Amino acid sequence: MEIEIKIPLETFFSTDSIIPHLYGKLGNPNAVITQIDTYFQSPIRNFWHSDEALRIRQIKSKNSTDKVEITYKGPKQGESMKVREEISIEVSDQENSHVILQHIGFEAVANVKKERINWYYNNNTVVSFDKVENLGFYLEIEISSSDDVDEITKSKEKITQIAKDIIPKWDESIQERRSYLELLILKQVNE
Repeated sequence: MEIEIKIPLETFFSTDSIIPHLYGKLGNPNAVITQIDTYFQSPIRNFWHSDEALRIRQIKSKNSTDKVEITYKGPKQGESMKVREEISIEVSDQENSHVILQHIGFEAVANVKKERINWYYNNNTVVSFDKVENLGFYLEIEISSSDDVDEITKSKEKITQIAKDIIPKWDESIQERRSYLELLILKQVNE
C-alpha cells in the first residue's frame, strides 16, 4: 500500500523560500530527478470514475541511468490521507511499453511533468519536493506499507509527525488528496 500526503507549499512559503527551507530542515537531497508521467484510459472501464490510474513514468536523472516504470494505482481509501494499492514494474523500453498498451486498447490521455527532489528516510519513507509543470509546488511524504490496519495507522502517524517537523505551521486540514493528474484536469476545465 501507498500511504501519502500532499501539501501545497505556496500556502506556507513564498516561492523563493521553499528550497532554502527544505534544505535547512532536511539537508542535502538523495536524488534530483525529472519525472514524465503518461496516463492511460482503459478500454473496459473509466479510470476517472473508478478512481484508478495506469501510467508509464519516465525518470530522468543527471547522476544515474534513466528508468521507466509502469504503475497501476487502485482506488483511494480512507479520508485523512491518500491510501491506495500501488503496483509498479520497471521496464526497459518506454516507447514499446506505450505501443503495447495502445495495441491492447489503452489510450494515452494526459501527461504530467515534474521536477522532483527526494530525501529518503529508512527503507520505506520518501519526502519529495515537487515542482509540477502548470500546477505549482508541493511537498509529498510517502510510506510504502503492508495492508495491515495497525501498520497503516502507524504510517499515517509517522507522516503527520514528519510533516509537522518540516512545516511547523501545518495542520492536517491543509492537504491535497487529489492526484496531480486530477488537479491538472480540474485546472484545465476551470480555465
